Amino acid sequence: MAENHSERAYRHIRRMLLDGDVAPGARLSYGSIGREIGISATPVREAVGQLASEGLLELVPQLGAVVRRLTRQEAIELYETREALESYAAGKAALRISDSQLVELAENLKASRELAEAVRDANRETADRKTADRFHSLDLSFHMTIIEASGNRRMVKTVGDSHILTRIFDANRHGFEVDVLDTTLADHEAIYQALQKRSSAKSSKAMAQHIINSLSQTLARDDAGESGERWWASSER
Repeated sequence: MAENHSERAYRHIRRMLLDGDVAPGARLSYGSIGREIGISATPVREAVGQLASEGLLELVPQLGAVVRRLTRQEAIELYETREALESYAAGKAALRISDSQLVELAENLKASRELAEAVRDANRETADRKTADRFHSLDLSFHMTIIEASGNRRMVKTVGDSHILTRIFDANRHGFEVDVLDTTLADHEAIYQALQKRSSAKSSKAMAQHIINSLSQTLARDDAGESGERWWASSER
């Protein structure tokens, strides 16, 4: 079945959010988005309504569609949700993952490692935007391959939404510093090794630890005042 204009707009905006092209609190222009993908503003408005119902956007009077912000507590809950879902999925994936998916994960790790090494070789403490975007894309692909390997199709959408929210709020948290790259790589390597051994318990534990580490980095950097402007909204609304 052909994709209609509303579905096309939905996928386009979802990708914008996932790629970090729009920051928390940013306003979306229906007309601009429509022109960008060659459709009218009406299906864009319909897509925005769906994304708002999913909690990724907010509809604000006098402003229209605005990218969501999270409170500190909401951010913690987001990571806790990911920990529960993705550790479970990793455990299932260990029992169901195909050889081709394991190869895909190995290639992903190799590409991610090369990016991190390139940043280090250039004597940079933080990856540039192009490298950071590429690393993020690989990070997302790594996680989604595992979710798909779990065999739970409903979880693909749920976890995908969680990653969109994580991406939105992480955009203002860091520019993928070398220590973040190294921690992510070490965590991914541990997950891969557990999956390769077909160990459900070890895969689940490694994934849970990875997400716990990500949350700790997020909160520690903000507490240290290194992120400049807080990436979540004040808890007082």
